Formats: sequence, C-alpha cells, structure tokens
Amino acid sequence: MVGKVLGFAAQVAPWAVVSGLAYAAAFIKPSVEPLPLPQPLSESRDTFYDVSATGSDRFWFAGNNGVVLEGGTDPSTWARHSMPHNINLQGIATSDDGLVLAVGNGGWTFRREGGGQWESTQLPVSDIAGKLIEVAWLGDGFFAIGEMGAVFRSNAEAEDWVNLSIDGDVGLNDITRDNDGVLWITAEFGTVYQSDDNGESWSGEELGYESLRSVAFFDGTGVIVGNGGVIFRSTDGGDSWTSVSSPTSEHLYDVIHDGSRWLAGGNGGVLLESVDGDEWRLLTPENGTTGYVARLLTAGDRVVVAGQEIGQLDGGRWDAWPATRGEEK
Repeated sequence: MVGKVLGFAAQVAPWAVVSGLAYAAAFIKPSVEPLPLPQPLSESRDTFYDVSATGSDRFWFAGNNGVVLEGGTDPSTWARHSMPHNINLQGIATSDDGLVLAVGNGGWTFRREGGGQWESTQLPVSDIAGKLIEVAWLGDGFFAIGEMGAVFRSNAEAEDWVNLSIDGDVGLNDITRDNDGVLWITAEFGTVYQSDDNGESWSGEELGYESLRSVAFFDGTGVIVGNGGVIFRSTDGGDSWTSVSSPTSEHLYDVIHDGSRWLAGGNGGVLLESVDGDEWRLLTPENGTTGYVARLLTAGDRVVVAGQEIGQLDGGRWDAWPATRGEEK
C-alpha cells in the first residue's frame, strides 16, 4: 500500500511543480528595490544663462529644465536645486538680505528665502511670447523683464508685483540703474529704453538694427553690447551714444565693469576687455572656455562666468568649476 502511494506521488510531483511555476509567473510579480543613484551636480545637457551671488563666495546659476546650481570655490558646498515647474530659467538675482529670485519661461518666478523652500508665482505675461529673460535687484526691489515688452517691479520680498510693461512686440534683454537713478533697458531692433520715474514711463532710442543685449554704467561712462559684436559708448550719462570699433562680429551677450576694466562676453566663448570702453581687444585666458558666455559677475578680484560652462576668470586664467556630485534640493 505504501509503495502504491509513493508511486502515485512520484507521478503527480512533476505536474505539481509545473503548475506551481505557472501560477507564480501569472500572479506573483517580483519586486526590486532600486538603489538610489546620486544626482550629479551638473549634467551634459545643462546650460546656464545667468549668475548672481549672496556673500563673497556663494553663487547661484540659473539654467535650463528648471535647474539652479548653488556653490562656490569649495566643491563640497555645491548643491543642485530643481524648481517645481520644469521650465527654462533665464535670469537670477539676489537681494541685499540674501533672498534669491529666479525667472524664466511662461512668466514663472521662483523665490527662496534663507534655507526655505522654493515658492513659485506666475506673472501675467503674453500667451504668445511669455518668456521672462532677465531679473535684477536694483536697490530696493526686483525688476523682471522679457518678451512682448514685459516689465514687472516688486518689493524687496519679491512679492506685490506691479506691471510696468512697454507697449509693443519687443523683447527686452537687460536692465540696470545708473548712478543718477535712471533705469536702462536694452532691447531688440537696436533699441535702448530709459526711465527716470522708476519704470512708470519709458522713452526709447534706436541705436541701429542689431539687438542690444546688455548695458552697464561705471563712473559716468555707459557701455552697451549686442548682436554682431556691436558696442556703443556714452560719456555723458546716456544722453548720447557712439558706436565704437569692435574686434569681433560674434554676438555679445553681457558687459560689466569689474572695478578696473570693462569686460564683455558672448558667442563662441569670446571675451573682450577695455580700459575706457572705447578701445577693445580680445581676451584669451589660459584654458579659456569655447562655449558661449551668457553672464559675467564681479566677485572681488575674480569674474564669475555663466554660460555653456560655468567657472571664473582669475587674472589671466580660466578655471572651470567642478562637475562633481552634489546634493539634490
């Protein structure tokens, strides 16, 4: 009897095993616990359009896909921030109290106070062309500018926005305030705008046909740069502008004065320098970047660069900042 039972079990066992495997394949779903992958600080697809600073060694870079990089010369301090809306960020600015404000496509703004969370606000921009191109801290509040003549002014907390837009289908690229308190905006179609009533009204002047990208003032002298390598200079506080010779035909995206010289940067990694804003020469730093230069920022005796690469000009040398692994915030 026992032999018969064992024989029957031997016959049934293979079918039981096959049936069990079939059941497992159909109804039991394997689960895998993936190991968390460290987020690289920067990725090959990252590009950056603006830079600002809090303190002497804390920099903020605004980039595509809602990315803000935060860091300085110490690689261990870098962090990567991802905004709650995945849009390209075009501009970033910091207040005297350390509030950080980034702006970008679709009229989105993102503010961060201290070590808090990023808070988003969407400004009422055009449905056709609603890109905010630049933001600046101008002493007591933020100004954000962009396509379709968009101009917005806020208080020091980056709240309570006021619409001060310029009529017309024109893209606005850069905004600054001179020593006399006059606001200046560079724009498409060779136009520069100014306002002596804090943006309540604007008057424009055409300096040519190339788009004007950036404007800066220092000690009574003003410099404007733009597409095609154009450079304009004023020695009377912007009452009149004169075209000056440029050593490049590359588009120039930014101009600053670092306390001792004028610097301009643009497409193809081109860098120019001038003592007086009138005579310019090409600057070729050691190990220089070949990607576009979007923004320049004075930081003590260095100049921080945002663009296809990020880094600094220190004397006659270019130092690319490290693409190390950082902390996602």
